[in-house]
Amino acid sequence: MGKIEVVHEDAVEWRAGSSYERDGKVIRTHSRFPIAHLEPGPWLGRVWYEPHMRIEEHWHPCNEILYITKGELTVGETVYAVGTALAIEEGTVYGPLIAGPEGAEFLTIRDKHPKGLMKPDDSSDRESKP
Repeated sequence: MGKIEVVHEDAVEWRAGSSYERDGKVIRTHSRFPIAHLEPGPWLGRVWYEPHMRIEEHWHPCNEILYITKGELTVGETVYAVGTALAIEEGTVYGPLIAGPEGAEFLTIRDKHPKGLMKPDDSSDRESKP
C-alpha cells in the first residue's frame, strides 16, 4: 500500500543557511527544507534570501525546479519575477543568484536528496556536460 505524508510548512522551522557580507552587513539565506520528501524520491523546500543576498555559481547532483513566490531573483544576467519557474538539469552550473532589493522567496523541488551545493570546479559527482 502507498504512503501519504502531510506536513504544514509551519511545522518546519526556518533555518539560517549561507551568508554573504556586503558593506559590513551579513546577509543570509533562510530555509524550510525539506518541508516534504519521499525517500529516495522528490524533495520540497522553501527558501528566503534577504535583500541582495548572493550565492555564487554552483550546481547540484539532482534535478531542480525553482519557483519564485516573492520578490525577484537574478540568475546569471537575467532578472526573474514572481511566478517564474526555472527547471535546472542535474549537474548544470548556474548563478550567481542575487536577491532583489526586497529579497527573494522561492520553492525548490528536487528529484532526490540534494546533497548540498557544489562548486563549479567540483566534478566528483557531476556527469560530463558539453
